[in-house]
Amino acid sequence: MVWSVTHSLLSVLSRLATRRLALALALASGVATTTTAPVHAVVGGSSAVGNTAVVRLVNGSSVCSGALWTSRIVVTAAHCVVDSTGNVTSGPISVFAPGVNVQQSSQTVLKSAVLTVDGWQRRGDFSQPDDIAFLILAADMSGGSIARIATTEEISAWSREGRIVTLLGYGRTSATGSSSPTPNFINQPLSTLPTWPGGFTATQTATTGICSGDSGGPVITQVGNDVVLIGVNSAASGPCSPSSRPSMTGFAPAAFPELMRRALELTSGTALPTISTGTPRDVTTSSAVLSATAAGNNLVTTTSFTYGLQPDLSGASVTVESAQVSGATPRVVEVAISNLMPGTSYYFRANATNLAGTVTGAIIRFTTLGGAPSVASGAATSIASDSAVVSGTVNANTVASQAFFQYSRVSDLSEIDGTIAAGDVAGSETATLTANLSQLEAGTTYYWRIAATNAAGTAVGDTQSFTTPAFKAGTSRTTNALVNALAIDPTGISKTVVVPAAKSRLQCAVNSRTKRLTFTRPGTCRVKITVTRAGVTSSGNYNLIVR
Repeated sequence: MVWSVTHSLLSVLSRLATRRLALALALASGVATTTTAPVHAVVGGSSAVGNTAVVRLVNGSSVCSGALWTSRIVVTAAHCVVDSTGNVTSGPISVFAPGVNVQQSSQTVLKSAVLTVDGWQRRGDFSQPDDIAFLILAADMSGGSIARIATTEEISAWSREGRIVTLLGYGRTSATGSSSPTPNFINQPLSTLPTWPGGFTATQTATTGICSGDSGGPVITQVGNDVVLIGVNSAASGPCSPSSRPSMTGFAPAAFPELMRRALELTSGTALPTISTGTPRDVTTSSAVLSATAAGNNLVTTTSFTYGLQPDLSGASVTVESAQVSGATPRVVEVAISNLMPGTSYYFRANATNLAGTVTGAIIRFTTLGGAPSVASGAATSIASDSAVVSGTVNANTVASQAFFQYSRVSDLSEIDGTIAAGDVAGSETATLTANLSQLEAGTTYYWRIAATNAAGTAVGDTQSFTTPAFKAGTSRTTNALVNALAIDPTGISKTVVVPAAKSRLQCAVNSRTKRLTFTRPGTCRVKITVTRAGVTSSGNYNLIVR
């Protein structure tokens, strides 16, 4: 039976809200005929011999087209797989090898199962919703070229932009002709006419379009190197069914995920994705780029990475989505992660999910650069009665660090007298830092240390100590004794000059004969001490408490 157009596409589609019957033509041809010479299918089209996305179906005396999705699955229109009662046939359906001239090829594969929307039945000579079927072949059919199925989001976007797509089929080349033994194609834009859920539309013309026998034929597009199946032809108005606004309706497999899932299950899940976790790169103190190699195997596949601190990725692990892949060619996918802790071991794996299921790669460990800073307390120098200079070294271990000194009169530093910031340290070089401690008490032992902190932790140096000097009235010190008492570095000193400040003349003075500093009465003796090393002089001022 040939489904005929009884209404224009535009007028029929305008009643979709109140009627479930809409498009006027189902494209199955009524009779499987042979001709003495090949003619092109699709009215006004071009030869598609050799196109391995399209196959020819024979169901009893009815001829349709189909899309060879995988080596075991053909997608076609549901009205192509029914018997005379309109129910899904239990009889044989033969499928020719893709893209062949069927007069010159005897290779066919029978279907072993047919999947349609539950309860689907052809009702009358009008097109209807859910006109899509999945044929499970009894044997593999090689040579298919469809890399993946378009997502519904892609189809919507392409329809809005009017993307030019390719329609294929073995149908008639005129309204009164016979179905063709060779496939043909036309390139037409997708459109945004209203249609059923899961359906899409494409523009036709009064002289160019699909016809009877093109039902179930693939609508494809090229995305990069991939042949992408948008859907299959269902019905049309145009050269074979005149209309004021010629168009076609097709149905997208992606809108029927349960059917796709069942089809894949019946073919042993051959479309499961593959993925292998790769080696991370560009690892820093707080970030890394995770990588994997994935293949979609005929389905749009979403990849992701799961990472965390536990070797088995239990607990508070994070999953971040990466790229989508499709087709059978492995592709490297990557994702950058940040806000990691320095000097920390992380574990990650790659995941891939499509309609056939989810697979995961091996768990890989990597360690971020850096760690807690390394510190070492140095020495205290220039120790006056009320001040001192302390020093230490810090290595930031590539993590920006803040260094500081702590001092106390308690040996375990359980009570801190003061904390002095020593500066910021970065990179991997060891820096020497100093700090001036002031307002100290004379004759007192102080305990001190250097410390530093960064995002990886805090490090504390060994505790050191020094005692601030106090001098008795009526005593004196040689210049060498003063150098030792004040912890001035004695290395290479060739000359030392001690000069009391004018305002300290009542507390101290230098004996002109002995060159000793004499302390005469209680108070503060402020002196300037100049030392010469290898011809270079340096000096410092010191407060000396006299008691």
